[in-house]
Amino acid sequence: MSRFEEESTHLGGSPEKGSTATQDISKSLSGRISMLVISEQVVSTQPLPASGELTIGRGQKCDITIDDASVSRQHAVLSIGPPLTLRDLGSVNGTRVRDKDLASGDTVELALGDVIQLGNATLIVQRRGPAMRPQRLWPHDYFEVRLEEECARAAHAGTTFSLLRLHCTPSLPPEAIQEALTSVGHERSVVGEYGPNEYEVLLMTGAEEAATATSRVCDRLRARGADLRHGLAHFPGDGRNPDELIHRASPFPRATEPAAEAAIGAAIVADRRMQDLYRLAERIAAGNISVLIMGETGVGKEVVAERVHRLSPRSAKPYLKLNCAALSETLLESELFGHERGAFTGAVAAKQGLLETADGGTVFLDEIGELPLALQVKLLRVIEERAVLRVGGLKPRPLDVRFVAATNRDLEAEVARGQFRQDLFFRLNGATLVIPPLRERASEIPDLARAFVSQAARQMNLVAEPSLSREALEVLRRYSWPGNIRELRNVVERAVLLCGAGPIQPQHLPLEKMRVTFGVQASEAMTPPQLAAWPARPPLVHSGRSTAPTIAPPEPVDPEPATVRVPSPSEPEEKVRILNALAECAGNQTAAARLLGVSRRTLINKLELYGITRPRKGR
Repeated sequence: MSRFEEESTHLGGSPEKGSTATQDISKSLSGRISMLVISEQVVSTQPLPASGELTIGRGQKCDITIDDASVSRQHAVLSIGPPLTLRDLGSVNGTRVRDKDLASGDTVELALGDVIQLGNATLIVQRRGPAMRPQRLWPHDYFEVRLEEECARAAHAGTTFSLLRLHCTPSLPPEAIQEALTSVGHERSVVGEYGPNEYEVLLMTGAEEAATATSRVCDRLRARGADLRHGLAHFPGDGRNPDELIHRASPFPRATEPAAEAAIGAAIVADRRMQDLYRLAERIAAGNISVLIMGETGVGKEVVAERVHRLSPRSAKPYLKLNCAALSETLLESELFGHERGAFTGAVAAKQGLLETADGGTVFLDEIGELPLALQVKLLRVIEERAVLRVGGLKPRPLDVRFVAATNRDLEAEVARGQFRQDLFFRLNGATLVIPPLRERASEIPDLARAFVSQAARQMNLVAEPSLSREALEVLRRYSWPGNIRELRNVVERAVLLCGAGPIQPQHLPLEKMRVTFGVQASEAMTPPQLAAWPARPPLVHSGRSTAPTIAPPEPVDPEPATVRVPSPSEPEEKVRILNALAECAGNQTAAARLLGVSRRTLINKLELYGITRPRKGR
């Protein structure tokens, strides 16, 4: 009797070969099993198909990929019968089943619950239990709220996740899309409908596992005859907020960033403050002084940094962009400064650091406020001595670079808290450029929006460029844009997808989100501050596809009317507005940030600045 038949017997079936009971139970088992994978890097559950062979290994082309150095690139093959078998493919570190080693090429029959050891990784084939309900396609408004919550959670926990965007033509039946997106194999994944024929998936995985899941989804959709474009962005390397991640994960090819931003440069000179800023940047660019660019997330700090480089005498030399929040401390040190041969395990040859590759040019340190304290000391030494010491090296190497840094943090406050070195702050702050938020230069919004419409139409290869209706422009003008220019670009690009051949109307904009901050600018001038009324959230429904009705997330319970605080002479008005917003939103920080027209990160910084205790989750 095979192990598979034994399992059937335990479940109440007859062991006789060919009996109806055995066939029925075998069929039910083969359609409802999964594999639990436990390695040093990750614990995951992979649903298994009803039949066929699956290759298991470290290689990206394997059906089940295990990111563990002890697992061979192609380690073993799982055959889903009956019988259920595993065959070793000549692995280096061997395969063990039920504490018995398999020789190369050996095959063993499996029962559900058997423990399989591939190198240091442990696998268990088990029942999946009750069938999972079909993956729901959430509306974009809900998906974006979920994405914002995940950014906050991952930043607090120090974890990572990925965002996948897919553009699929021609249109496929919703069932085919759901089947392919469900194949990512992660029950915590969230799937949204970004626009016509475009979908978004929140993958709670690292970069490599997300790339594997993306390949699996694309292969399934292409097998159905779909023409695909896709984009993938990872937190925190590609962005730390929803607007940046959505922008980076765009499935449409973008022009190189300097050229793309230069194309809209004419739209950013309508505001007098920006004209003054650009003139100041041109004067600063001519020298060699370090530059610190400050401003909220999404205001265009990268654009100004590139402008400083292009207008400087170093424009023909390298321009190196480094995201200080994207790399771990150990990796960042080796990548920045380079290393000598034998400096650490795996350093088989000397390697030039990134700073050395930019010799003679400009180094742009984005999110400098996220740089670990230990590396701040070493960066300070480089700036002071104009020399770099490789990891494991004994003699510094001369270095000629100009440093341009950017941050959305208040570095003076960070210095006061001991989170940023004062001497490094003074070295970087040779000249400061402060970029005002978009809500303070609303005169630029119409021209910027039209420029983004033209850009999106070219990227999507549209025959005719859609126009912006007067009503839509008014909605854009009244919104406070907490995500600034990057958020405006995302909103306009999605509107181009939604509007089809007609003009962009208000219904093509995320009105639910934008309505929350209408009137915030006007309310700031009132004393005592009068907060805009919190609008009732309309039900989130599926956008017209012939699938089962989408169930909206539970509605928030309306809080009792909040008591409006009146500022005392010793109490800052901004602190009072924050307290009123938190009261209005029943302590929900994300909702309070939207009501105030700022990002959630900015609100948290303000809470710390004024000593306001953060409300507990769920209060």
